[in-house]
Amino acid sequence: MARFDYRQIDDPPVAPGNRWQQWLRERPQMPYILPFFVFVLVMLPGAFGNVGGLDWEKLWKDWLPVLYPLKTILAALLLWYFWPWYTRIFWGKLGLGAIFGLVGTVLWIGTELLCQKIGISVKPDPSALYNPDVLGGGWKEGLFLCVRVTGPSLVVPVMEELFFRDFLMRSLVGGVRFEEVPMGKFTWLSLLGMSLLFGVNHGRMFVAGVIFGLLMGVLVIRTKSLGACIVAHGVTNCTLYLYVIFTGNWQFM
Repeated sequence: MARFDYRQIDDPPVAPGNRWQQWLRERPQMPYILPFFVFVLVMLPGAFGNVGGLDWEKLWKDWLPVLYPLKTILAALLLWYFWPWYTRIFWGKLGLGAIFGLVGTVLWIGTELLCQKIGISVKPDPSALYNPDVLGGGWKEGLFLCVRVTGPSLVVPVMEELFFRDFLMRSLVGGVRFEEVPMGKFTWLSLLGMSLLFGVNHGRMFVAGVIFGLLMGVLVIRTKSLGACIVAHGVTNCTLYLYVIFTGNWQFM
């Protein structure tokens, strides 16, 4: 049976001897995986604790104003480079996506605070959080906060929706032939599995991550629009981080 291709454009031509494009053609999952894992790996050393005589958490906090823009730029460049390899994005139902995004902000804050209150989650020690006030105000702090809001509002939603709702959710339906699975088709395994992994990706805010993953899963199932999910995710991140800046509740950033 002929293979149906959901890519955004015709398959990029493979020039003779171009092993890189041939490698990508044989591994269509890699354009989804690489931007996400590069974004995560840049920050991973911050979780090492004291290893090799170095205080990695302190290094993470000291270098965050450099590391966060770095991983955001790297992810954005990889998304741009791999764009022809992604599934065509349907940009419908964007208004509904924005509404879901606002609901997502309320659910994220409310869920995490409730989990802390009933003991499922532990409120982090303020000394372990990064407070941009250490930059001393002025243009340095302002620039960092702009990047810290812009990255999660514009880059992270595209990257995570492509990885979780486009690639992972369809992979849990169709396996290695995920490209043949229509956007929004689901099984309970794909919806719950994707949501659980989305929660794992958000560490101590696991429960909030699972609920948000379910919210985005329902949105893509109902609308078949990855664009609506990208908008929803962007609205949630933007409003959540603006809430953090205006309230000083840095545990959510």
